[in-house]
Amino acid sequence: MKKLFLLALPLFIFACKPGVEAHKAAIEELGTNWDKATNALTDLSNGLTKDMTGFTESASTFMLDSAATVALKGDAATKWKEAVTNFKSSTTDAFTPLQGEMGDFVKMWMENSAKVTALKDGLAAGKIEGDVPAQITELTGLVTQANDKITAWTAKKSELAAAANTAVESLKTAYAAATKK
Repeated sequence: MKKLFLLALPLFIFACKPGVEAHKAAIEELGTNWDKATNALTDLSNGLTKDMTGFTESASTFMLDSAATVALKGDAATKWKEAVTNFKSSTTDAFTPLQGEMGDFVKMWMENSAKVTALKDGLAAGKIEGDVPAQITELTGLVTQANDKITAWTAKKSELAAAANTAVESLKTAYAAATKK
């Protein structure tokens, strides 16, 4: 009986492998695509933060203190107020919704990363729990969604950066006019 068990055990284990192996290519492709999308999301998020920091730092060199702002009169005061308002609406007000949307998506993405890891680990171990085709389909759909969002967010980031650059230039011009002696 013991010999029969030892003979049957490898056959049983080998028989279970094809089920996992049948999904090998799909899991490997999913893993590769997931990693690419993760890197693209990370790069885009870091780029957005870098842009926002850059615009804020750039504008800080053109900001008047409160006493100088109060001292402005007439056209200079109006142009200064417009430039500051435009800068705020073109940077903080414009970037915040995009950062929030990306943050929500990245949070959901990271929560689903555990599922991808479980599939890859299960493939390596030769045993995967649950409905593997459904998991692969769900996660592949998320990769497609991520790639679509990355494309849209990249375009939006470029649009916002152009508007923010224009706002910084307007602020610079208003600052020069306000500080002209």
